[in-house]
This record gives sequence, structure tokens and C-alpha cells, in this order.
Amino acid sequence: MTQGSSGPIAEVCRRGTLLRERQVDWNGLLALEAQDQTWLVDWSGGVLSVLCQSPVWISWLRRNEKNILKRWNTRFPETSARQIVATVRPWSYRLPQSAGIQRAPQISAEAPEALRAVTGQVPQAVAAALQRLANTMDRLQAEAVTKVSAKENGARRSA
Repeated sequence: MTQGSSGPIAEVCRRGTLLRERQVDWNGLLALEAQDQTWLVDWSGGVLSVLCQSPVWISWLRRNEKNILKRWNTRFPETSARQIVATVRPWSYRLPQSAGIQRAPQISAEAPEALRAVTGQVPQAVAAALQRLANTMDRLQAEAVTKVSAKENGARRSA
């Protein structure tokens, strides 16, 4: 698609492909511990623009800037660089964090009763644990029903 196509979408695809290839080369210039912590974003105007996982890696880049630039300029003389500008990766680009919303567990309606039925056939300690598990399943099912009905009631009221 990117070879014969033109227009903005094709340009974005070409740029993405080039960036992905350059990232592999960028990682080759770095020590192993920095490879998963820094990402090359741009390499124009004599400046290498880099995103870092945290400020620690910006400091690391500053300490190693001279050696990295030397390796870069040897590898890519056509786009030589004299400076590395690094920023901390914006929060919006980080992996999505759990917002505290947990999915309701999928529990068979028959599971708690099946556990209770088995309690007479096992040792007392195991029977007590099975009984607690059955009670927990009952509570989880009740909470799930309450949450669903609260959502339904809210949807009805807003309509």
C-alpha cells in the first residue's frame, strides 16, 4: 500500500515504517537496559528526538549522549546529529491502567449449590472451605445482579 499510494495516509504509513526500522537501529546504539525505556521519534535538523519512560532515562541519555551521537553519525552519515533532545513519554501514551472497574465474575448459578452438596462427602476442613467459597459465590452473584439492575434503573431514568 505504501509503495504505490500517495496522499496523507500513505505518507503516515511510510513514516511509520521508516520509524519502526530506525527504532531497531536506535536500539542497536544503546545499552541493553535502555532499549525498552527510550523510543526514537525524529531525527531531523541535527537533532535526535527521543521519548523516555521516565526522567531517569533522560539523565542516562545525557550521560551517554556523546557515545550515542558518535555511533549514530557513523551509522547514518546522511542524517548526522549533534544533539539528543529527550522528553518523558506523555501519560496518555502509556499502557491503559485499570480504572478500578472490575468485570463481574461469570459464576454458574448452580455452582454454589453443587459445592454445598459435596460438603458432606469431604473432610471437615475442606467442607468448611467449600462452604465459604459457596457463600462468596452467592455474594458475588448478588452484587452482579445489583450492579446490573442499578445500571438498568439509571438508563431507564435518563431515557
